[in-house]
Amino acid sequence: MGAVTVGIHEGGCLCGATRYRTEGEPLRVTICHCRFCQRATGAAFMVEPIFRLENVSVTRGAPSIYTHISTGSGKRLYIHSCSTCATKLYVTFERFPDTCGIYSGTFDDPTWFPIEPGSARHIFIDEARPETHLPAGFPMFHQHAVANDGTQRDPFFFDTQRAVGWQQAPRRPSQQS
Repeated sequence: MGAVTVGIHEGGCLCGATRYRTEGEPLRVTICHCRFCQRATGAAFMVEPIFRLENVSVTRGAPSIYTHISTGSGKRLYIHSCSTCATKLYVTFERFPDTCGIYSGTFDDPTWFPIEPGSARHIFIDEARPETHLPAGFPMFHQHAVANDGTQRDPFFFDTQRAVGWQQAPRRPSQQS
């Protein structure tokens, strides 16, 4: 009987000083629309494949770690970034100590993992930017999929694609003459 081949996927920062490797498939893919993820990525949402911590290793460099306290859970998030160029690479969690979320755009091939209803979910959709389009058939959560007490929340699903977002778009500064 032959050896089992494990999928190895690598990624790294902008300058190349810090590199990492993941083994196997993600446990799931979280698409997070919370304000923290919007700020952390500079984008409308974060695409975050979640791995067992033991399946992620740094292969070059030594990331710096920024500790952030979640406004939702009060728990610590540890953002691991390149010490040279400050690219955010992955996040580990006090709340979920055995897992690691990768900033998906840092993979050498950020399209290698599927984003499908059976493997991905959208969370914090109540904080989504105005006119964010959410796909049909995916598990959706108004907030996090896990309550602060550890209880799993039940997902809901859209039958058709939906445009969602803040109830009222942020006001733009008025123009002065």
